[in-house]
Amino acid sequence: MIGIRDLLLLLLTVVTACGGEPIASTGGELALADVLAAGDVAGYDRATSVPTLTFPRDHGPHDSFRTEWWYWTGNVTDEGGRAFGFELVFFRQALAPPDGEAPRSASLASRELVLVHAAVTDVGGERFHAEERLLRRDSLRAGVVLGEHGPVLWCADWRAEPSGAAPSPDRFPPMRLTARGEGFAFDLVVEAQKALVLQGDRGLSQKSSEPGNASIYYSATRLSAVGTIEVDGRAAGVTGAAWCDREWSTSALGEGQVGWDWFSLQFDDGCELTWYQLRRRDGSIDAHSQGTWTRADGTSARLALADVMAEPQGTWRATDGRAEYPGAWRLRSKKLGLDVEVVPRVADQELRTRVRYWEGCVAVRGSCSGVGYLEMTGYAK
Repeated sequence: MIGIRDLLLLLLTVVTACGGEPIASTGGELALADVLAAGDVAGYDRATSVPTLTFPRDHGPHDSFRTEWWYWTGNVTDEGGRAFGFELVFFRQALAPPDGEAPRSASLASRELVLVHAAVTDVGGERFHAEERLLRRDSLRAGVVLGEHGPVLWCADWRAEPSGAAPSPDRFPPMRLTARGEGFAFDLVVEAQKALVLQGDRGLSQKSSEPGNASIYYSATRLSAVGTIEVDGRAAGVTGAAWCDREWSTSALGEGQVGWDWFSLQFDDGCELTWYQLRRRDGSIDAHSQGTWTRADGTSARLALADVMAEPQGTWRATDGRAEYPGAWRLRSKKLGLDVEVVPRVADQELRTRVRYWEGCVAVRGSCSGVGYLEMTGYAK
């Protein structure tokens, strides 16, 4: 996953005076490109070279970088075939460069934030539930640490923590994900079915031509998901497939970049596609757009801009008229022999946070069938 995490956290630094109860966001007024173009990166590490990753160490926090996230999404069904999508994303955001001191335990003295987004899409009920939590990282109410088997993440009562050890270093450890919001809750265990995929150039994902304007990025593109999802007080046992993205960086969008469209697709034949295209102010697609094709056997191939064509199909307009997004997509790739439609399973899966964006579960049909998640940013007026 790319810069929406950075964007949201940069914006949320303006509400750090209290460090009090978790908050929920209700709409944004700032333009994506204006926010991401600003910021002083002095004192932080930047992603400038191919990383040497070691696990489980690198599943934990990287405090020398400004922004970091752990991102899970999935498509699951209950015994009756009712479908749901879910999302849980933990963000770590530094408010100031590291000073070499131990993390401060007092909330108001903390130099970092923990932000979490949780969402459930009730496909059959055509309803989308989403909430946000934000606290200072104080090791009590909100924290991000490396445990014995992997990352331990919490913000108030929302948590992500290992439920055991990974079967091998190249797989993400099994994780228990729990969250409860107004009208929804989930308690799920996700377990990797494939080795980790290094995105970009062996884990270095360049976002623009500026040196250091990049992230360290890897994914677990196929996880099993088992547990319960609750909607409006009714809980159901569910099973399905999930996805995990890990990314850390300091940089923002490059000049002229205004948004992106990001796809994580899981096909019924066991393959997966990661694809994101960066949109420029003049309407063109940036040359740094890229992705990865992961085969059923777990091997993968890097994809460049010329390898995939993503065409918007129709439009969906937010209920208040302040944002208009593509209603669906057609993805074509001669290299992969791919020609599919990517269709939202529920039209309204817009997160109305300080900068609005759309992120939700999708169905895939055409030359391949499957499910996945789609993120679209930079469409708010």
